[in-house]
Amino acid sequence: MKHRAAYPVIPINQLIPGMFVIAITSQTGGMEIAQVGLVTSQGQIERLVRQGVLTVRIDLAKSRLRTTYPELMASLTRRVPSHHAHRHSGSRALKIRRLYQAARELQAKFIRQLKAGEPVDITSLTEVAEALVNTMFSHGDAMLCLARIRAKDAYLMEHSMNVAILLAHFGRYLKLDRSTLYELTLGGLLHDIGKIMTPDEVLNKPGKLTDQEQIVMRQHVVHSQRILQETPGITATMLEVAANHHERLDGTGYPRQLKGEQLSLYTRMSAIVDVYDAVTADRVYKKGVQPTHAFRILLKGCHRQFDAELVTKFIKCMGVYPVGTLVQLSNQRLAIVMQRNGKEPLKPVVKVIYHAVLRHYLDVQWLDLAENGVNETIECTVDPSAVGIELSHFV
Repeated sequence: MKHRAAYPVIPINQLIPGMFVIAITSQTGGMEIAQVGLVTSQGQIERLVRQGVLTVRIDLAKSRLRTTYPELMASLTRRVPSHHAHRHSGSRALKIRRLYQAARELQAKFIRQLKAGEPVDITSLTEVAEALVNTMFSHGDAMLCLARIRAKDAYLMEHSMNVAILLAHFGRYLKLDRSTLYELTLGGLLHDIGKIMTPDEVLNKPGKLTDQEQIVMRQHVVHSQRILQETPGITATMLEVAANHHERLDGTGYPRQLKGEQLSLYTRMSAIVDVYDAVTADRVYKKGVQPTHAFRILLKGCHRQFDAELVTKFIKCMGVYPVGTLVQLSNQRLAIVMQRNGKEPLKPVVKVIYHAVLRHYLDVQWLDLAENGVNETIECTVDPSAVGIELSHFV
């Protein structure tokens, strides 16, 4: 019988033509994928990625690669995370992923119905908003971590999803009652619905918008307000999130140039959350900034654009190093922040995955930086794309 090391588990981004796949070991979504055998093209790999495959087990002996068997074995032994790398993708994480996916599918259905002029029913979206809030209370860090992983080509739905999750998280930190959290969350899910009326050439323009295009873009808020006003079941709080999230304290926002005391708590929260998620998102044409940079943007806008007290509270509730952030430790290892530490914000729980100097994956290790005997500290945040790490393989 061959040694188990001959059948390593590797992230999908390390799969190359010539490798022989014997099993799909982890994936997102509920679809069963049974594709095994010799990988003969990059197209096959891309299909697996689109189907949500995260990791696969390969047979090194059956693989047809130019490198020799011992060389490949040595390379994979150095670089490939162990099977423990995905222990977080257990039943709890799978349930959260499915909830996230269900919410996206309901968003997509709502959009299709609106575009087709069909009657819409927000009952299902209301239920999923309640589930998101309840999950935030039980497994908030896992939900926030998932919200950091998203596709560049699905910005509209994922931005709305993340605004909903962030509003639930922020509102919980502010000790708002659950019924209000449900309304804020559903308001977040629907806050940009008016963009379905914005022409694609404006909505997805890679460069700076002209003055006329800016006017067209800003009309999405008016469209959102009209659509939601005509939708049964929409409350005043939900409508406020959609109608006012681009308003600013100094009156420079849109569409109504509200200012000062005209901006309610929910409007001020929505403005902060919307900007934070927008600037941290990778777009097809724009790279997102790191969360710490996003905090600086919000702080710079305090008193003029954003409520200073709320910005401070938002940063505190997110943590100095928000969940899902890739950080470099003092021993040059890279790790993902998995759980915040309210008492010692600089010492979260992290998942160590990579060595920055030796440039290879490590056996995954969960590390509580606040635990006695742990000497590692966080030196800085790291852009995952700069080191070729796909975070979705590890959360």
